[in-house]
Amino acid sequence: MMLYEIHSHAQIQDLQARSDELGHPEDIMHVKLVSLESVRIACESYELLCPLIKGFVFWACPELENLSVVARLSLEIKMLEHDALPQLKVQEAKLEQGALEALLLMKNSAIMLLDLRKRFMLALGVLLAEDDLVLAQVKKLSIMLKDTADHVLKGNGNIAWLEERVLSLVQLVTAVLETPCIVGYDSSSRALRGSGINGRSSEDATSSGALHPSSPLRCAW
Repeated sequence: MMLYEIHSHAQIQDLQARSDELGHPEDIMHVKLVSLESVRIACESYELLCPLIKGFVFWACPELENLSVVARLSLEIKMLEHDALPQLKVQEAKLEQGALEALLLMKNSAIMLLDLRKRFMLALGVLLAEDDLVLAQVKKLSIMLKDTADHVLKGNGNIAWLEERVLSLVQLVTAVLETPCIVGYDSSSRALRGSGINGRSSEDATSSGALHPSSPLRCAW
């Protein structure tokens, strides 16, 4: 049996490039997906990894479902980044056309993000979910989206308040998308998580056994 441990999108690309070499009918392949370098890349990672796992009878990746949830989170937040928030930009003290639609999208997105957050939290389990930075940021983003949309739709606030609020939302959306993401557990997961949450440096994480994104995939027989 071969074990491949993945800590980056580049390693998924490498696995895809070597799939013909590795995908022999008699080989059992266990793909262990531990982390990705960002939430933003999760969609592309899922699109690459899913066909690989489903295309070979003896390949398995228990974390594939976890990755699908992160991919949906990524898609939802990218929608905010590219579609909803740009429509709330202020031009000559007036909202751009389509602002009402954007506000309704924000309210719906807030609900969707909380649902996906709950699914991801359950998938990670207690040990990983306890201090996970992505979960914390998604919750904060969901609350801010709903509060902002409700505030404007009820006629409260003013243009200056909304401009400041939208800027904060844009910054938070970018922060969530660029956050490294733990997808599954191994002995180095706590080190990776600690580098962003518990004040430990990336050097500490590496010394605890975490693979650097550029490291080769590990193969164990």
